[in-house]
Amino acid sequence: MKWIVIAIVLSLFIVFPKKMFGGLGVLVLAGSAVGGFLYYQDWADKRVVEAVSVSVEYSLGFCDESSPLKITVDNLSDKIVRLVEWNIVAHQVGFSNDLAISGSQIYSQHKVLGPKMHWIGCVSLPKLKRDIEKVSELMFSIKDKDVVFE
Repeated sequence: MKWIVIAIVLSLFIVFPKKMFGGLGVLVLAGSAVGGFLYYQDWADKRVVEAVSVSVEYSLGFCDESSPLKITVDNLSDKIVRLVEWNIVAHQVGFSNDLAISGSQIYSQHKVLGPKMHWIGCVSLPKLKRDIEKVSELMFSIKDKDVVFE
């Protein structure tokens, strides 16, 4: 069946070359326009997600020992944020390996944040791969941030 369609298309190119190349050009232009639009949409969505920042720091001055990590979520976008989810990475100073067990805990904040608003809260430590004597000396950071807008 494929060969029949290929033979028909090739024979049309031989019999009507101007019309076939013109039609091919129109298809290429239409495909380029659709591809450009989808690329722009993806780029714009990423910019809006990047405008929502999540930061983490160990802070017993702000938080208690059961939840010692201070989380700050800043919505610098022009949209309303309904939900933010993230994972936390823990590194010892001078080492590159992540001490947090990947995927063991997904953190989230369900406070609706309007444009230019922020939220501060405390969360517990992620599960660690091994015991750490001084957790306060670990470097914490955010990975796999996901934002849901209204």
